[in-house]
Amino acid sequence: MTEDRIRELLREMRDEPVPADSTARVRLAIEARSRSRIAGFRRHWKLWAGILALACAALIAITMREPVGIAPPAVEATQTQIPAEVSAAVSPPPAARRVVHRAPRAAPPRSAAEVIRIETDDPDIVIVLVGG
Repeated sequence: MTEDRIRELLREMRDEPVPADSTARVRLAIEARSRSRIAGFRRHWKLWAGILALACAALIAITMREPVGIAPPAVEATQTQIPAEVSAAVSPPPAARRVVHRAPRAAPPRSAAEVIRIETDDPDIVIVLVGG
């Protein structure tokens, strides 16, 4: 079959009227399909609404929760503060800065135990603090 013959057949089919029973069958099939979609929606909307409500409640609970506070570790200051006028006079200009690595200072030796004795007006009460 050639292209010209196919075009001719399609033109003939276009000119013929569509039978009424074929039109009725097609319309009934479309109506049944659309009813099944509506029925499926009616059947499952409560399930999807419940899932959506739980998801919203979980989202609200997560956003309204108090953040857990984590205290930063205590850091002891090991450097001594230099007065501003001395540090300005000693430090080189910003473009010429060098990084100097210094060895950490050794901690001063501690005595075996330190004792603080506090006496009160009452001779029976004496506070003794021992550290070391």
